[in-house]
Amino acid sequence: MPKVNARLEAARLAYREALEAARREPSSESWAKLLAAGKELSACEEAGRGGRRGKGARSEPGELVPDIETLE
Repeated sequence: MPKVNARLEAARLAYREALEAARREPSSESWAKLLAAGKELSACEEAGRGGRRGKGARSEPGELVPDIETLE
């Protein structure tokens, strides 16, 4: 089983919370928080794969990428 990355887990939690807040009360502030949380989550996921130029797992053309509902 892969080692749990605390930063990645924190980023996933922050993204879920920001998404829920944006759904409850859509405002420019909630969307800005969601965007920032999404960027942080992407950065954490890229770092876990060794960066953009690393040899990490990549999706093939036509392969579906899981959405946030799948991650929860």
